[in-house]
Amino acid sequence: MGLALIRHHTYLRARIAIALFAYVLVACAAPQAEPIVATGRAFADADRLFHADPRWLGGDAATSVPLSPGRTLWLFGDSFVARSNVHTRAAAAFVHNTIAIESGDDPRTASMAFAWGRDARGLPAPFFPDTRRNWYWPGSGVRIGEGPLVIFLEKIIATPGHGLGFVPDGYAVAVIANPDASPTRWRSRIVEEPAPPFDAVPGSAVIRDGDHVVVLAIRQRGVHAGALVRYRSNAFAGGDLSGAEWWAGETRGWVATARIGKGGPTFVIDDAGAECSLQWDVRLSVFVHVASYGFGASTIGVRTAPALIGPWSAPHTVYRPPESDRERPLVYAGKAHPELVGPDTRNSVVTYVANSFDPKDLLTPEGEQSLYWPHFVAVPLGEPGK
Repeated sequence: MGLALIRHHTYLRARIAIALFAYVLVACAAPQAEPIVATGRAFADADRLFHADPRWLGGDAATSVPLSPGRTLWLFGDSFVARSNVHTRAAAAFVHNTIAIESGDDPRTASMAFAWGRDARGLPAPFFPDTRRNWYWPGSGVRIGEGPLVIFLEKIIATPGHGLGFVPDGYAVAVIANPDASPTRWRSRIVEEPAPPFDAVPGSAVIRDGDHVVVLAIRQRGVHAGALVRYRSNAFAGGDLSGAEWWAGETRGWVATARIGKGGPTFVIDDAGAECSLQWDVRLSVFVHVASYGFGASTIGVRTAPALIGPWSAPHTVYRPPESDRERPLVYAGKAHPELVGPDTRNSVVTYVANSFDPKDLLTPEGEQSLYWPHFVAVPLGEPGK
């Protein structure tokens, strides 16, 4: 076994260990609103989109951000990228993040152009470059009108010989001034943000709400409960997050970070998942939250609420990925992509990532084609509570 392959195995085992904490299923509180009742199905014809570039050999996260009509940004976490014309994972680079631009709204017919960085030797490197201290895993983001694009990045630092070998270290935002250009020509800057004085890290999901950008902030220790933080859109577009206000409940309302206290904000979703999506569904006139629920073998669940601050329904299972029934399953990163077109107008397009607790499974001929890839699901949203 080559040194590169050993490093892949070691790193992936550490990622799997993190996932054990990130996707533990915890009993939910009593429902506060009627849930969506629907059953999704595999949208396999759309999976071709992620296989469009023979050099991009799989990745996780798979968060989408609409940039303009018919043009969507995809953000991926750790990714396999071929170093040469040998398109196998064993010979590939394993970089901390990559991106892609989808042209077209229907993943069955759209095109996808992947992008990553290059190191001094011309080999694949993260799109959002590592620093001497940390690397970045992308969260969600939003484009402010026809102006800048802002993307949340989770900061990760290496801890050789301690714990899992790395730990989360707060967050940053990437501000792209010209997102209409090709990613190779983006003018971007990364703005480091101080960690909040409580356990809630922004960036898992982002949504516009009037003059504000509202962001779901996830608790890192224990169950991944979700809090809300908002920013004025004009300041946010420039990467200025200093005016953050956190939802602190009906009595206190939105409170500046400096005044909220050590108790922190109110958690409006009892288990929001380590990764998720948040959207306003015009068909049902409700906010919709999508996430994976489970431990290794997971399901995709949907919650609804009349307002971002809740009350949120209990999650309703809409799909069980078939990979959850395999040996050593690790299935996660369920989230919706409302800007995309499904098989019909009633469908919401969702993705998840199929992985394995044994990294060697990713390097088999079957695993190279089916594991450590995002997969599409079509979920026909019905009426709440029916």
